[in-house]
Amino acid sequence: MFFRLSNAADLEQVEAMSGLPFKHPNLYRPRMLIDGLLESSISIITMNDPGVIDFAIWGLMPEGYKEDWLTFQNSFNSLNFSLDKIKDSIWIHDPLKKQRSLIIVSGFFTYLMKKGKLYPYYISLQNEQPFYLGSIYSTLEDGFLSTGLLTTNTDNFIKTYNNLSKSKPLILPESVAQTWLDPATGIETIKNIIQNPPKLKLRANPIASEFFKKNILYDSLLNPVHYEGLPEGTNFTD
Repeated sequence: MFFRLSNAADLEQVEAMSGLPFKHPNLYRPRMLIDGLLESSISIITMNDPGVIDFAIWGLMPEGYKEDWLTFQNSFNSLNFSLDKIKDSIWIHDPLKKQRSLIIVSGFFTYLMKKGKLYPYYISLQNEQPFYLGSIYSTLEDGFLSTGLLTTNTDNFIKTYNNLSKSKPLILPESVAQTWLDPATGIETIKNIIQNPPKLKLRANPIASEFFKKNILYDSLLNPVHYEGLPEGTNFTD
């Protein structure tokens, strides 16, 4: 389960990476920590409007949903979905065909359990630029968007810094992003992307355990720290 993301990139970085403008630029703020357990908004690009960057509530809700976000989340956690979870529900499977999206982040977090203690790691691109996570979205009754990120099987690099889960977010490079958003892309191609995601050059850094304390944010939150006996921050290369 992944329920914390980061998008610390400024507006100019995000627009330069995507080549797209924000639909509502005045609403954008860099956020070192986006907590999915709260009603948080994240930046996305959708199949329906691929020429702009929009905002969506993190936590997918059914198309045309009318009630509160928390009401739905208390009944069904929809922050992220594996392919198996999608297969089990028609309301999730349909957006995979027709309502795919790209969440823009600068990183995500993993957790390493050792000797009864939990240690957080921050995963980002080696060049520290923003990147895409594959997702699906819906349009709610009031016109707002909601979204849930997709997960795939983890790899040996992520396993080093995450022994609580066998999954990782679906990271999509620019070369695949347009295929992901293209309505002409068949569902079998989409499933193949999820099951066999392209590899990007990532880096992992251990960060301070204050990360786990609610309502604590500070400028050095994402900075690497040292833990005796734990893997240091490293880069992944093919």
